[in-house]
Amino acid sequence: MIRIYMDWNVMSQMKAGRQIEFSEIVADNDKFFKLYSTSHIGDIAASNQQKSNKSNVDSDLNLISKLTGNYCIYNIGKEVIIENRSPQDLYADRIDVKDILNILDFDISEIITGTEDQEIAKLIKLALDSLINLPVDDVFKQAFENPKTAAQMKQFLPDLENNYTTKGLLNSILNMFNRLNERGDYKQLRKILQSGVKINRDRIFDNSDPYKIIDNSYKKLGITYPDITTSNPNAPDWYNEITNEYLKLDMHGYQEDQIEIDKGRKQTFRNTMEDAFHTAYATTCDFYITSDKKNYKKAQMIYEKLGMNTLVMKPEDFVQHYKNWLHFNGDRVLNIIPAILEHVEPKISEDGKQYTYFGCFFLFDYFNKIHKINSSETEGGSFLILSREKPTNSKHLFGNELDALIQKLLLIFGKDLELFDKLKENEAALIKDGTWSGRKWIHNGLYYNLMILNGHLQFYISKSTD
Repeated sequence: MIRIYMDWNVMSQMKAGRQIEFSEIVADNDKFFKLYSTSHIGDIAASNQQKSNKSNVDSDLNLISKLTGNYCIYNIGKEVIIENRSPQDLYADRIDVKDILNILDFDISEIITGTEDQEIAKLIKLALDSLINLPVDDVFKQAFENPKTAAQMKQFLPDLENNYTTKGLLNSILNMFNRLNERGDYKQLRKILQSGVKINRDRIFDNSDPYKIIDNSYKKLGITYPDITTSNPNAPDWYNEITNEYLKLDMHGYQEDQIEIDKGRKQTFRNTMEDAFHTAYATTCDFYITSDKKNYKKAQMIYEKLGMNTLVMKPEDFVQHYKNWLHFNGDRVLNIIPAILEHVEPKISEDGKQYTYFGCFFLFDYFNKIHKINSSETEGGSFLILSREKPTNSKHLFGNELDALIQKLLLIFGKDLELFDKLKENEAALIKDGTWSGRKWIHNGLYYNLMILNGHLQFYISKSTD
């Protein structure tokens, strides 16, 4: 199956009756494996904060459920996984940032009430009291007292002034984060950063090489942009890296998001963060579909820099791409293989025996790479191997993807030589331990063999010797 990740803007447009042709195309659940993420839940929560919007929330969640079949991608620490979870459950489990802000205002006695060993309880209370009241570094106090930095400190960390403790610092940071999400503080923070590193927003906004401008600016100042790739222990490094790159571009002015809290739909730092998360999650899929022009350009820039194997497209571009490359079904797929070998420029191995054709085609809605092996040692001469260049951040084959592929091959070739048909439940264990026999067919004088070799699903095509 072809993996697709759509941002919430595209989904909401589909809900409103727009993107009709795109909606009809992606409705093919046998061809497209569509995923949503926890960031979609965040988008809905941000745009429907009033209880009076419950019916709208329900319809939004139902739309996601219908589009994706409840297949969700989300972080579980150092790994991102796909699981069948309803958006309704995820929305119900969501904890609003406002609730988190009260985390340090608890009464310690409530935590230790009921502890059987009162001596241990006293030790816990003493330890927590010491931690909360522990003084923080003098650098913060000096920043408030320095006329050059005092105004900025009072704007972004006002709660810290005269409360230079661990509790004061953490509460100040959490309150700042809340203001960035709920008010327009991010706009001012971004302006301060651009001014500090002497970047002209108008020059970088639509520049073809924003990274060069950013790097040169920091180089002139003799400083390095902070790398926060590993700062979040609750997400994989690649996820942190992509979100870091996204914020880096936006904060320095490249396709910077509009910040608006007074009119219409509120646009704050929260929206930029969710777009950054969408851009990261989408690298587990073949296509990232977004109708947000600024998100589109930032994602393209990041994918190119980091070498992500995901195509970012607008809905109308995807429709055209589908018509050119993806609309082939059934045995029509067999006819496009010779056309690819004739018209796609291959990469040739040094010994001249292997030709590799890679592109935006997905044969049988799965394989996007063809290896043509010219071998005199093999009976019948040359043969083909169809394989898949997976999305950069998705190394695992999800169960329904293999099942869907086998079903399509069965429709073309019928039951295999050993009379196997659809994927059986007991085959999952065989696939895992590497003893899966795969599927084999002979069709129109050609031998076809679907197998897993070294963890990679491959489809061999050669001349039949029977």
